[in-house]
Amino acid sequence: MYELEKSNLQRCSEYVVHILRPSYVKGFMTTYLRPEVAERILSEESKSVTAAAQVFLDQVCLLDELGWYQALLDALEAEDYKGLCEALKGWDFQTLESTKLHRVLLDRIEPRFTKMIKPRDLLLHLGDCLRKRECEEIQAIENLKGPIAAAERLTDCLKRSDKQNWFKLLKSALYSCELTDALQLLEPDTGRTHTHTHTHTHTHTHTQLWLLREEEERGGGGGGEKSRGGEKKMREYQRELAEPVFQGKNTVICAPTGCGKTVVALAICEQHLKVKGKGAKVVFMATKVDVFNQQYKLFQEHFQEKDPDIRIDGLCGNQGDQLSMKVVMENNDIIVLTPQILVNAMAQGEVPSLSCFSLLILDECHNTTGKHPYNIIMTSYLDAKLSTEQNGQHLPQIVGLTASVGIGSFKNQSEAENNICQLCASLDSRIISTIHTNTDELQSYVHTPDKEFFLVQKRHTDPFIRIIHDIMAKIEGLAKTVYNIESLSSIENRDYGSQKYEQWIVDVQKKCRVLQLKDQEEESRVCRALYNYTEHLRKYNDALIINEDARTKDALEYLSSFIQQVKNAGHDATERQLTAYFDGRFTGTTRRRFLARSVHSSSAGQPTGLYYEASTAMVQIYSHGSDLQPRFRSTATALKSWMEESDSLKFLKPGVLIGRGRKSSQLTGMTLNSKKGVLDSFKSFDNQSKILIATSVADEGIDIPQCNLVLMYEYVGNVVKMVQVRGRGRAQGSKCILVSDKKDRIDKEKHNMEKEKIVERAIRNLQDTPTEMLRKMEVFQRGDKVCRDMVKMVPERPRTEGSYQLLCSKCKKHSCYTDDIRVLQDSHHIVLDPTLFSRARTEPHPKPKGVFISEGLKTLVNTRLDWGIVVSYLTIQNLPVLKIESFVVKNCVTEQQRYYRKWRDVTFSMKTFELTDITW
Repeated sequence: MYELEKSNLQRCSEYVVHILRPSYVKGFMTTYLRPEVAERILSEESKSVTAAAQVFLDQVCLLDELGWYQALLDALEAEDYKGLCEALKGWDFQTLESTKLHRVLLDRIEPRFTKMIKPRDLLLHLGDCLRKRECEEIQAIENLKGPIAAAERLTDCLKRSDKQNWFKLLKSALYSCELTDALQLLEPDTGRTHTHTHTHTHTHTHTQLWLLREEEERGGGGGGEKSRGGEKKMREYQRELAEPVFQGKNTVICAPTGCGKTVVALAICEQHLKVKGKGAKVVFMATKVDVFNQQYKLFQEHFQEKDPDIRIDGLCGNQGDQLSMKVVMENNDIIVLTPQILVNAMAQGEVPSLSCFSLLILDECHNTTGKHPYNIIMTSYLDAKLSTEQNGQHLPQIVGLTASVGIGSFKNQSEAENNICQLCASLDSRIISTIHTNTDELQSYVHTPDKEFFLVQKRHTDPFIRIIHDIMAKIEGLAKTVYNIESLSSIENRDYGSQKYEQWIVDVQKKCRVLQLKDQEEESRVCRALYNYTEHLRKYNDALIINEDARTKDALEYLSSFIQQVKNAGHDATERQLTAYFDGRFTGTTRRRFLARSVHSSSAGQPTGLYYEASTAMVQIYSHGSDLQPRFRSTATALKSWMEESDSLKFLKPGVLIGRGRKSSQLTGMTLNSKKGVLDSFKSFDNQSKILIATSVADEGIDIPQCNLVLMYEYVGNVVKMVQVRGRGRAQGSKCILVSDKKDRIDKEKHNMEKEKIVERAIRNLQDTPTEMLRKMEVFQRGDKVCRDMVKMVPERPRTEGSYQLLCSKCKKHSCYTDDIRVLQDSHHIVLDPTLFSRARTEPHPKPKGVFISEGLKTLVNTRLDWGIVVSYLTIQNLPVLKIESFVVKNCVTEQQRYYRKWRDVTFSMKTFELTDITW
């Protein structure tokens, strides 16, 4: 009953909560709301009228008593809320909307305006737009607290007026009372001249750098005004972004990198906790562990100053296995998470439904697509929303934060709008909040760097490249004598030194894993040889990329390190042949000649490619607070070495920021602590590091301070990536420069810039046509729901009970049988066969975590393939836990082989681990 009225009230809540003062309809509250609820609303009104009105509206929308809606209209009309009452009767808010700009103007000038007016005089002229009781209250306040307090109350009453002519009456009253200064704030003289000071330009040039760092200290990375301790105060443009959320609406907040979206999130949490009271339960999610640590710290610092009684906890990574999400949820008001933690908790039943929470904030919400944890969470939300069996459960408010909603592929504005509507549908957010009113303030804090492009020429003659090409051609020839590798992959036109060649290697290795021959010994020999050949081809391909982006010296040292690792590991006949190729072509003389190129000749000390000569000049000009973004981590390491060895560049003290990595033992990733150390050095006030060389890990979320220069080396992504990378150059007068020897890359970035403009127009059009946006969203939501329901209707294939054999994916040697595998804690796959240790050797684990891992488990037979880890569980030692991606699964009956990347994808059943299974 009254579902239409409730739905319309929620849709038009913005007008109600900004006009209504709940205490004026106290009679209605005492009749239809529980006494404790009415008391809470009145108590909240003493702190925030808008927040109290929102609580009032939320409670009204829960009413089921017959006649409550008409009683609400009667109460509004009795208290002279005629404008609001008429709007609610006809669901036409155009009249109220027409006064919105006037309310915004009065809100902006309020601090000055209240000190210029005389409330007692103005009240004589404002009887037609103020209620009698409002006039009486203002007079009482002036008698008790003075004219400024009365002026503040008068201004608040005017902003909450539902009379169409209130602004006109206010200006007339100011004119009649000869309050010309206050009147001029409402009607500024646009012809007023501005004085320009040229005499201090030189001083500003010298102090600009100091001012930027001072701003960073004051704003905590440029995000907001910092007051005592860690508390952050909002700027006006941040309030503008948060306003729809304050009104209780699901919202996607889209604003530039560096504008302080986290500060907005803090304010949203703060307001939500006040409005919802004990019923509040907030989750803030960050997509990466690095960002999680950063945001968790900000939340703790802010609320420690603001309200130490607010309980905050955080969970990320493997902490989800060690701590109960249910316990954390029950004992905290705000929980900072990586989203997979919540996905796991929902799957395990620790979080029975999302209605356990009252607010979900998704940082970098543009990731809500495909199989991303955000999308899994929101799919659960939408299934509950669209279900007819929701049982009155209240779903949490949704807030998304992003620098750009330019997701997916699109050619025109219509396609961009569809992509944005799909994202908003996935987030169930009808509002895209952007900055319109306070753009000047935004621009004073967030500077958009100038974009420049440098197209440079490759060196067409390079003896190092010729040698590498010859070696790669010989290795491919050797591989073809073992097996027809061209039949293993359909990827064509693969040039040496390209990402496409890397893709070909991955494809060949994938097919090798499930290659079956009649002779099992021959199968093992062929698969192992092809794995070795392709792994060496991968390293030579990497070396060509390093040589292109950095110096020949760096490429040669990269290869030498790999070859030495192969020799140290006890290489077989195939690997001895491959290392001999390298040693034969890079003899002592040849090697010294290539290394000497970094000391002698015109190109010696510089990386290959003329664009590095240009970049050297740029880095020297922008010698403070610069950020380089190469394509690959190997290039990042090489660039660091080059700068440290260059007399003209080593003063920059470069730092490198790369991801954690997975597969390469030669280029191991960075730990969280090492990343923190690099960032702290770059952020430091004494400028320990003046340049940061970062891969794509720096794109999203990580707080990197203002830079003078963002230099992208062959680094081009999509529109979202472009906006994120460009946002690193926050210093005034900064530049963002793309350097490439490929015209198509520069053209793609220019195309991204045009697509960004298309996205901006698409957002504005959707904001101007909310009905059409809502229609598209509902189509997407219901269409996606139909697809999900159809998938659920397909019966899940039961896992087979047969016996399977796990073979090393590199050499096809026997590892164990699935009959000996047990599943521990629904995720760890333990082998009970102790003879496994006779087929594998153990090595110290490089990064042991907690008490669960004791040492790493590696394969025997010198394949150097990581099979998994050795763990301790309770009092049981030496339990092997396997990684399925390192094996091929062979059906013991049909002998068919399959490869799985995840344990969840396997089609055979396994028993659950029991303590009685341990017999040794």
